[in-house]
Amino acid sequence: MTSNFDGWQHMDWFVEIDTLEFNLVAIKSHNENNPDVGAQWTEWPKGLSDFIALPLGYYPSKFDETRKLDSKMESKLKIQWIEFAQFINEHESISLDGNTFTIDGNHGSKFTFDASMEFSLWLPPNTIDEYGPSLRAIRNGARGKSNLGTHMEYLSASHATWKIDTGVPDDGLGWCDFPLHMKELNLKQYEAWSTFIYPTKETFPENLTHLIELLIEDYHIWEILHDQEVKRRKELAEWNEKWPNGRPDDWMYL
Repeated sequence: MTSNFDGWQHMDWFVEIDTLEFNLVAIKSHNENNPDVGAQWTEWPKGLSDFIALPLGYYPSKFDETRKLDSKMESKLKIQWIEFAQFINEHESISLDGNTFTIDGNHGSKFTFDASMEFSLWLPPNTIDEYGPSLRAIRNGARGKSNLGTHMEYLSASHATWKIDTGVPDDGLGWCDFPLHMKELNLKQYEAWSTFIYPTKETFPENLTHLIELLIEDYHIWEILHDQEVKRRKELAEWNEKWPNGRPDDWMYL
């Protein structure tokens, strides 16, 4: 570097520190007004490393399963997180508040979801605090089947992973309408809770970028949800045919 630029002097210290937003704003503060950085951001925050959870995403405690990054993967993730920070900073359709993203789709849809650095996954908006303890326990090997209440909490957290909020109100019976610009879809409704968008890339920043691009496009995302709804209904019909009175002790098998 050719200057004495200190990115922390450009930091917005009003952002909550243990959030993805703080980490991405820290990357922004080290790049956006940096005279040594060109059009493509390149700088990882320097100093005050205790404030930055990325690229691992969290600070492991003595109770956590060991998760380490080798130097090659650490460098790769840093580059990808820098690219992601610039991507969301320069796109007007994207807003981030703490850990909650809001995405304005090109056809008028408004999507929301939480992005968890710690677990490298997304969840319904404003649910990280609710599901975090259960996901942490699951990560460390707990299943809680000896306690029905605990087991159900773990199941709820597990079933929330990879789910987004499409912003479509249900009809009171748990069904949501596909948007009007998707007239060619065979089905007209999908089950409100079944809004899973599963990852397809290698790393979390890559998956986040891909998800957000789908949400902004506001088209193929609905085809994905439609295909999943078709599959879900087929599986449900097969299930009901095989177990018309319900399978015994279903909750223990989920």
